[in-house]
Amino acid sequence: MLKRLLPIGFLAFSVLLMGCDVVGDARPSGPPTTTATPARAGTELAARYRRAGGDADIYGIRHAKDEKGFPVLSVWTHKKGGYENFGDIAESLTLFLSKEGVRLDRGYLLNAYAPDGTRLHNLDTVPERIWPQPSA
Repeated sequence: MLKRLLPIGFLAFSVLLMGCDVVGDARPSGPPTTTATPARAGTELAARYRRAGGDADIYGIRHAKDEKGFPVLSVWTHKKGGYENFGDIAESLTLFLSKEGVRLDRGYLLNAYAPDGTRLHNLDTVPERIWPQPSA
C-alpha cells in the first residue's frame, strides 16, 4: 500500500512546489503589480510612519526577506504618478523602519505601488546586485 501512495505523494508535492515562488525570483509576465490593499499590519505600520512625520500619501508598508535574507520593502501610496524625488521618500522610510527595528544595513529592495497595484518605483540598494563581485 505504501509503495502505491509514495509516488502519488511525491507527484502532489512536486506540483505544489512548482506553484511556489520566492519574493526575489518573481518574474511577472506583464507590468509589475501587487494588490491595491496592503494587509492590516501594513496599514498599521504606515499609520505609525505618517504619525512620525512620514509621507501622508503612504497607506501601506510591508517588509519581508528575499531568498538571500535581504529586506524587501513594499509601499502602497495614494499617488498615481509616482514621486518626483523618490530618494527622499526612501530615506524617510528607511530611517523610520530602522527605528522600528528593521535591519537595512546590508541593503534592501524597495517597491512603491499605486492605488491600483501598479509598481511606480523600484530601488535596489543591495551591493552585490548593484556591483557584481568578480568571479574567483
